[in-house]
Amino acid sequence: MALNRWSLDRLTAWVGTVVVLTMFIPMGLYLTHNVTSSAERHLSERGKSLVRTLAGQIIKPMLLNDRLALHYALRKAAATDEDVRYLCIEDKNGDILASTSDQEYPTALFDLWKGHQGKVILFQTEGESLMDVSAQLPEGEGELAGRLGALHVGMSRRHATDAANRLLWFMGIVLTATLSMVLAGARIIMKTVSRPLRQLETAVSSFPQQPVHVEQLAVSGTREVESLARGFTDMLRRLKALEQDRETTQERMIHTERLAALGELAAGLAHEVHNPLDGMQECLRYLQQDPDKSPRADKYYPMLTEGLGRIAKVMREMLTFARSGRDVSIGEYRVTDVLNASKLLVAANIRNKKVRLIWRIPRDCICLCDPQGLAQAVLNLVLNAVEAAEGSAQPQVAIEATCDSQWVYVVVEDSGQGIPEELHLRIFEPFFTTKPFDKGTGLGLSVSQQLVRAVGGDLELSAEPCSLGGARFVVRFPRAATDEDCHE
Repeated sequence: MALNRWSLDRLTAWVGTVVVLTMFIPMGLYLTHNVTSSAERHLSERGKSLVRTLAGQIIKPMLLNDRLALHYALRKAAATDEDVRYLCIEDKNGDILASTSDQEYPTALFDLWKGHQGKVILFQTEGESLMDVSAQLPEGEGELAGRLGALHVGMSRRHATDAANRLLWFMGIVLTATLSMVLAGARIIMKTVSRPLRQLETAVSSFPQQPVHVEQLAVSGTREVESLARGFTDMLRRLKALEQDRETTQERMIHTERLAALGELAAGLAHEVHNPLDGMQECLRYLQQDPDKSPRADKYYPMLTEGLGRIAKVMREMLTFARSGRDVSIGEYRVTDVLNASKLLVAANIRNKKVRLIWRIPRDCICLCDPQGLAQAVLNLVLNAVEAAEGSAQPQVAIEATCDSQWVYVVVEDSGQGIPEELHLRIFEPFFTTKPFDKGTGLGLSVSQQLVRAVGGDLELSAEPCSLGGARFVVRFPRAATDEDCHE
């Protein structure tokens, strides 16, 4: 019989039943035999005591052949013990001289007396089980011993039988209670161990062909079962997270391939457009310097200049996008120096805009970065923040740098309307923009993020609330180890 075909509760029930029966049956037989033997020894001692007492009283009537005195002595002795069923005197020829019973004794009893003289005899009658105790008359070992006959006492074995039956009933009750406890224990094991394990097995065996919900693994039982269920739940969550990571990684790989192709296309397109564009801008500058230009030319030349400038800006961003991640120079730089250089670039681009800039720059933060990449990322973020804050009641942009033991953070906040939550995952996609068609290319945030990530940092839209009410972007760079850090 293979044990792996049995459930834990069935195995517990069968093993428990076999163990209980193996223990109780021999124990019950042993105790029953001991109780019965003890009761019979006690009954035998009582019978022998009665025989010895009575033997001394009937010797003289036997010698005088006074049967009336014999009958009287026997009946008087029988009345003293309720377990006495008969008393009889047998002469040396085997005839009954006196007896307390009015009925004739069966021949089989006489045969037992002859075959077991002086011994205790156990026999069964139609009504009950009896014990016969006998003694020779007169008693002793002299020449006269047994010359007159024998005295027989029949004692009822009812008390011995009742004691054995009571013990058997008690053992039966205990056995039944023990088996009930075994079955109840098997039931508890089924409820707290087997059933939850089968539920977990059913849920896990169907994965990943069928989706498994966390509720299916929320089982209750013993501490080990609940620990196993928590383990399965954690494993399921990790598997789902790994599956999501795999899908995300696959999407990123596809996206990276597309960006690589797009970068090559952007680089080629930018180079092809750059040279004629420079010529067109140079020709336009000469035409604008002509003092004899017509009023119509004076009207349309600035429009052409602005349009060609936007085209040049798009080409520069596309070139930057195509080259991002290449020729990166990483070193230890003070954030103060990099942001002060960025302030000049920002000021040159927002001269005519009424936006208040708040710079909070520490003096002791040194980061590992590419200064050109960090400056360009900060410039892109600040210019985007300025455009977002222009429509607010109090247009403000805050630039703050902080650092901890591992990272240097540059936070850019604005007082604009913020970015809708549904767009949080898309704002870093290349060419995605919420600006009008002629106001942005959608490359600024994507290029900035790639520049920052190329040196081990990151750029993200913070989930924390903005102090100015708009969007909050965080640039993070690794902090350079200082002498104080080394001493610590």
